[in-house]
Amino acid sequence: MGPPKGKGKGKSKVTSVEVKGKGKGKGKGKGKGKAVEKSEPKWVKLKGTVLVTGASGFLAMSIIRRLLDKQYKVKGTVRSLDGESAKNLKHLFPKLILCEADLMGSQEAFEKAMEGCNFVMHTASPFQLSVKDPQKDLVDPAVQGTEKVVSAAIKSGVSRVVVTSSIASVGPPHSWRTDVKNCVEGKIFDESDWMEDASLINGPYLLSKVMAEKKAWELAEGKEGFSVACINPSFIIGPMLTSRADGESVKFIKSMLEGTATLSGFPLGIVDVRDVSLAHVAAMETPEAGGKRFLCTSEEGINRLKLADMLRDRFKAYPIPKEGELCPYTPKFSIARAKEILKFKPRPVEISLRDMANSAIRAGIVEKRFILKDVKFETVASLNPDSKGVNIMVKVVSKMDPTELKSGTKSQEVVAGDSTAIVTLRLAGDELNVVEVGQIVEIRNAAVKIVEGFMRLSVGKRGKLTKHEGDAEISPKMDKDKSGVEYELVGR
Repeated sequence: MGPPKGKGKGKSKVTSVEVKGKGKGKGKGKGKGKAVEKSEPKWVKLKGTVLVTGASGFLAMSIIRRLLDKQYKVKGTVRSLDGESAKNLKHLFPKLILCEADLMGSQEAFEKAMEGCNFVMHTASPFQLSVKDPQKDLVDPAVQGTEKVVSAAIKSGVSRVVVTSSIASVGPPHSWRTDVKNCVEGKIFDESDWMEDASLINGPYLLSKVMAEKKAWELAEGKEGFSVACINPSFIIGPMLTSRADGESVKFIKSMLEGTATLSGFPLGIVDVRDVSLAHVAAMETPEAGGKRFLCTSEEGINRLKLADMLRDRFKAYPIPKEGELCPYTPKFSIARAKEILKFKPRPVEISLRDMANSAIRAGIVEKRFILKDVKFETVASLNPDSKGVNIMVKVVSKMDPTELKSGTKSQEVVAGDSTAIVTLRLAGDELNVVEVGQIVEIRNAAVKIVEGFMRLSVGKRGKLTKHEGDAEISPKMDKDKSGVEYELVGR
């Protein structure tokens, strides 16, 4: 609604207002009064509509976030609109429009998803290092899926498709990966190189990426008003947006932090998911990127043992593996084209690893661990009502029945002690799962609370309760109960 019309004595310089009050004048305005600002809708001009295939993937979610941040309208394909992945995506990206389409389904499903789209990001492709049927599980979905998506894009009038290919379709050759004697020192792989020796038996994943990318180039050839750009990333790491743990990248960091990773093998090119997603958007927006492939990777491969070393100092509480073999060959890659055209600026691998590990811990994919520093344990007999930062080692004597607090959390009183006395612990939540009768526990940074005049030892959020892993022997002194003494607060 515009400014009020009519003659009136009220004056205001506020542009969008509603004026209330008495006064002379014709029309809706009544003259004198206070100007009350009305909120106006804020409209954002969208740049266009982009479809992202395989929207629930590790890389795809990072791309979706980039596109939404840049004010694109974004659609995403999932296998099922009723699945858990679809629910997670809608929670994470409320503005995302989801469409149902499968790489092994119909092309029509992708055509429907592309209605109104200007661009397509084709990220959907199987990435599994171990499969039962390479043709069925890797090659068919990769090649047929790419054919359907690119063909649907051409038919739908999409101007550009950015295809997520892989360094696997570039090099080094499979024969180099299995026997370093075949490696050629000094070779620098770039966009002119193709993986030539992969097969269903030897390197089926490599074969699937080569065949899928070549299919995209074949379909795009000679099509007016349409172009393909390919991003060829190496092994992608970096922070996750969900707690899904079924992808190869997440399995990698999980195995590192849990101490199960194998540190021998061919060195990996590494790239951060945030940098790859930026490269995809740049390849979509940059006219001269059409018809080109772009290597997005570290400029040298990195041994797994070195990757573990990068993590070890920052995550000392985790059993990161230390044993492995260093490969005598280091593959090298040129990223000059990506730097020049896409403004690709890969961040240091150490930062990507650190951020990914922290992300896995925050998401609960990996258990949160702490380094317990050596402390000098106090005696139970030394506790008093003013004790704070208490560190004691005690043996559990007995447990009361748990009670439920107003918050819904369960609370329980536990009696424990050392050779000087016993004390009542007031535990809550997950703390209850740690203690068992007859068990020795270590309590750090606890505090004494007075409950109805009697002393209770509380661990709380700032404290730590753990099982004792050593061989200490404790016989609690049962006839001296520090919590059995009643206290009264005296004014000073």
